[in-house]
Amino acid sequence: MAISGPIAPARLQDRLVRLVDRAVEVGDARTPPIKVLALLGALLVAFMAYVWVSWIAGPYFERVPAGPSDAPGWMTTTFAAWQAGGLVAVVACYWFFVVRPWRRDGRPTTDGLLVIACSTLWFQDPLSSYFGHWFTYNAELVNFGSWVHEVPGWLAPGEPGAMVPEPILLIGPVYVYFIMVATLLGCAMMRAAKRRWPGIRPWGLMAVCFVGMCLVDLVAEGLVWLPLGFWEYPGGPGLLFPSTYHKFPINEMLTIGSLFTAVCALRYFKDDRGHTLVERGLEQVRGGVGRQTVLRILAVTFAMHAIMFVTYNLPNAFVGAHSRPWPEDLQKRSYLTNGVCGDGTDRLCPGPGVPNARGNSAAYLDTQGRLVLPPGTELPRLVPFDRGAPGGTD
Repeated sequence: MAISGPIAPARLQDRLVRLVDRAVEVGDARTPPIKVLALLGALLVAFMAYVWVSWIAGPYFERVPAGPSDAPGWMTTTFAAWQAGGLVAVVACYWFFVVRPWRRDGRPTTDGLLVIACSTLWFQDPLSSYFGHWFTYNAELVNFGSWVHEVPGWLAPGEPGAMVPEPILLIGPVYVYFIMVATLLGCAMMRAAKRRWPGIRPWGLMAVCFVGMCLVDLVAEGLVWLPLGFWEYPGGPGLLFPSTYHKFPINEMLTIGSLFTAVCALRYFKDDRGHTLVERGLEQVRGGVGRQTVLRILAVTFAMHAIMFVTYNLPNAFVGAHSRPWPEDLQKRSYLTNGVCGDGTDRLCPGPGVPNARGNSAAYLDTQGRLVLPPGTELPRLVPFDRGAPGGTD
């Protein structure tokens, strides 16, 4: 017994060391977070490809005409110049943020990853109208309809050639250059705030960024893009110019401010290796720089889509399902109604007294306020209560 005294602690120590080593091995064997996010990103990319291919091969790949209203000459001239300039801006973004740094360093930078991810973010642009229309695009812009009716469960009504279109030369580029410019500006704001108040917390930095991003959107959309007629938000609660075709709603400013702030935070807050939050575990990935780069692209792409879905599309889908009355100044311009409602159709434009139609096959109100049942529509029958005889038994 005297001999075994000093031996027991030594054996216990050895056992503890083995347990710790085993715990480290188990920890190393866990799937790195970046692999999980990259898998989700790959599934998302596959889904987007499926929807886009189905759209191009289907009946909704058809131009939405501008209709009988004539857009002002200054408007169409501006459109032509802006669409061409947007393509140039995208090429510049890819050169300065993706190609040149990648060639220099042998791997993409965070900004390069964001540019690539933003190039796919356009897919989500129309999804806030999932339950009902609340925004429109100018049909004078180059368009081939939209892919929304290929999205499972889509409810907002539309027909080939009569739907809210996606301007392919305008909006895709906007999602690249506008988000990147706003992100660089927002991060510069947070750096300036950090210098001014060294003890400021991360949430304080994000609050400063949010205010700045709201102002950026108010100027860019409220004072430039909407008055120029590129797109409009007739169904939102007005903040500026509520009676005009270019009403600027407060929900747009707040949700865009939230979206841009979240993207800025993703870029600003990095670890000591220069990696974003969604690139955690990259050092555990084997297979060289090429494999790591693919995982980084997919993980950041998924993160960007998750940010947009949560901060923009979810809250604005609620707005689409509870649309405000569309301004008359917009309804009289056929190039802004897109053939989804108003003159030239048999549907009332959205508003508090107009029920949302559940897809193209559901009943709806025509322009005279009468209920219309599309061909083949069957209303559910009334099922009477089971009223058993008094004192009866089952």
